[in-house]
Amino acid sequence: MDGPPAIALGVDPTRPGIMNKPPRGLTERLLDGPLLIRLAGFGTIMTLGTLGVLYYALQTSNALHATTLAFTTFVLFQMFNVFNARSGSSSVFTPYFFTNRKLWLALVGVLSLQVAAVHWPPAQTVFTTTALSLYDWLLAASVAAGILLIEEGRKLVFATLGRPLQRTTQRQ
Repeated sequence: MDGPPAIALGVDPTRPGIMNKPPRGLTERLLDGPLLIRLAGFGTIMTLGTLGVLYYALQTSNALHATTLAFTTFVLFQMFNVFNARSGSSSVFTPYFFTNRKLWLALVGVLSLQVAAVHWPPAQTVFTTTALSLYDWLLAASVAAGILLIEEGRKLVFATLGRPLQRTTQRQ
């Protein structure tokens, strides 16, 4: 679910001004403390959101429906989180948002495969899934979008406070 989008990020066009930043130091870690904390936060958000949807669905429907909804929520979390990987400091909602066609094709592909896994009978058998309603898809997408909205909120808060969002040598 996240392989094709991750590969597509590898060919993400460079942002203006990236060459004005100094390179990372030889002894500087690729994964520093603030980035590790952000990554742990993303994992926590995905875990709580997916388990929350699972719990809700178990209270309102059967186990097959609940696990399908949780599975779909997790896939959508990965799709929204790919935008968080594009920049640790600036908003993703810029004209740059649509510049990587390969990323958008990868996301459409992943979403198409998820729809097939949930709604195509042969795939339902293989993945032990059941069809979801439009409401289910909207619920899963709303919960999963939270990871992007929370990260955008973090960026806005830090930008408003005038603090650096991450080390200045890291690629934006």
